[in-house]
Amino acid sequence: MSMAWRFTGCGRDLTNRMEQVIGIRVDANSTVAMGHIMRCITIAKQMKYLRQKTIFFTADSYAHDLLEAAGMEYVCLNTAWNRMEDETQQLREELEKTGCRKLLVDSYQVTRAYFDKLRDICKIIYIDDCFEDVYPVDMVINYNAYHVRFPYKETYEGRAKLLLGTAYVPLREEFQRAYLQKTGMEPKAEVSLCPFDFETKKVLHILKQRRDEQKGRVNVLLSSGGGDTYDALSGILQSAAEEPALSWAVFHVVVGKFNQNREKLQALAEKNPAIRLYHNVSNMAELMEECDLAVSAAGTVLFELCAMQIPAVFFVCADNQLYDSEFFADEERMLFAGDIRQDREECLKRINRNLKILLQDKALRKRMKEALCQVTDGQGALRIAEEIWKL
Repeated sequence: MSMAWRFTGCGRDLTNRMEQVIGIRVDANSTVAMGHIMRCITIAKQMKYLRQKTIFFTADSYAHDLLEAAGMEYVCLNTAWNRMEDETQQLREELEKTGCRKLLVDSYQVTRAYFDKLRDICKIIYIDDCFEDVYPVDMVINYNAYHVRFPYKETYEGRAKLLLGTAYVPLREEFQRAYLQKTGMEPKAEVSLCPFDFETKKVLHILKQRRDEQKGRVNVLLSSGGGDTYDALSGILQSAAEEPALSWAVFHVVVGKFNQNREKLQALAEKNPAIRLYHNVSNMAELMEECDLAVSAAGTVLFELCAMQIPAVFFVCADNQLYDSEFFADEERMLFAGDIRQDREECLKRINRNLKILLQDKALRKRMKEALCQVTDGQGALRIAEEIWKL
């Protein structure tokens, strides 16, 4: 059996002050990208605020720099991320060693047998946005609006606590703050918000300078997930370069950690000053704040765009995003460009066409902003942390 190793986080050791120890089992790599671990970090920060100690358990070291930067304690199991049943004995030992009595799991690689081998030593919370099976767990979380398509309530009634719907969207702290500032609303959760981390304002300052220099130009955010598996970003940029109506747009491109098309994007940026690349963005809300429109792959980022009230075009690039198209394309929330896996060129054409529509239709943009602010209030991570605390 491979040996596990651990990182104990940064700052003061609060172990003796914590009433609970919560384990979080999640991975990040070029296949699963960053979305799972980012939402778990967001939830973990709220758990810490509620005096819960969190320990991350990962199969490998891909995301350890991210966990360290967030001040999170972690244990590396040195196992195969896509063969989770093989890790159960080792994980059991680590859970007992660290005193974890609750385990939050965020992975599509789990099985019923995996949970069966763990549930006698801890309560299990599972983030399940696919409903591919009925699992022996104590709590199920699906914050997506499409949860209504699946019989969660009928299936899990009396078996597990359910956290369903957009009230539980785990937006990062910067988006919580931005939403409250934009709407002037108080948090709906009945506990105080954790202190926000006001990081460096360099990005915001630079962006504002550029905007002053480019009066009359429109700023468009581009995001395609951590891996950009279908090379969407370069396709969007190349397509836009051939469209006269988009010639006055400045594209702010988020290049994820696992993006394998960095060199191609860098070459495009060197030729076109209207293309700006951003690596390792520490505060996405600040970057979004400086953008007028967005093009993005589906996923949690769409909820972040809702919090920022940014009219957007979105596309699908994974099975678990398919149902997003129904909700976000409804009631003029966003414009849907299709599934890039099925027909990349057609999807890029639709992105181009929808961007032009947004640029030309001010009334539509206004209606979209009004619809977006109704989707979520940004307090989902805090609500999840509270419910796990009470479990």
